[in-house]
Amino acid sequence: MIIAHRGYKKNHPENTIPAFEDAFLNGADAIETDLRIGPSGKIIVSHNPVKDDHGLLILEELFEYINSKNASFFLELKSSNPELLGPIIRKIHNHNLWDKVHLIGFASRIKTAILVQDKFPKLLVDQIIQLPYLDLVRMRSPKKSNAVFIGWLEGVALSERLFNALMNEDRVQRLREYYESHGFNVYAGVINHEKGIQLFRNAGIHDIFTDEVEMAKHTLGSASMNYIQ
Repeated sequence: MIIAHRGYKKNHPENTIPAFEDAFLNGADAIETDLRIGPSGKIIVSHNPVKDDHGLLILEELFEYINSKNASFFLELKSSNPELLGPIIRKIHNHNLWDKVHLIGFASRIKTAILVQDKFPKLLVDQIIQLPYLDLVRMRSPKKSNAVFIGWLEGVALSERLFNALMNEDRVQRLREYYESHGFNVYAGVINHEKGIQLFRNAGIHDIFTDEVEMAKHTLGSASMNYIQ
């Protein structure tokens, strides 16, 4: 599965419906996007904090779009605030999108979603693992959820270099097997070059978050799951 990171950003602003549409047109199977509480108090689609959220995509518009597509959407929560999580879960429930919408994030931002899984057992919560090699050394599983993400942090200095210094194909495979044996699905991201995608593919991970949709589709080849729009 090729998951377009904030949509297809070559022709349109990221985290917009045109960017999502272009991502599907260029071969993406799913979309990753970001949700936060804006300065107006509305839940908005934006990776970074903004001073003025006028004109940005809002939660209601995003879910109208999600409901119109036969594809998965990965919503990264930018805060653990229950006022962000609550309306999102209500939208998932009202549209019956339990099998299409994933809530993802780093440990500090996803902790509220982790805690409500007992109340909402169909909720798909996916954790981004910042230091996967520590889990490999300690053989320590994160808290129970649907999935984990491993890889490096796009835009964070030395993140990819550190990952490659400590992890190789064999270690990634062992980590995948460890997580899967404990009930997690395993995704990789954000991977924007062929060598990185090949590493994860060879380690048995075929669900990739990327900004480079066409390259990922070519590299994954027949291993990519092609979802019908």
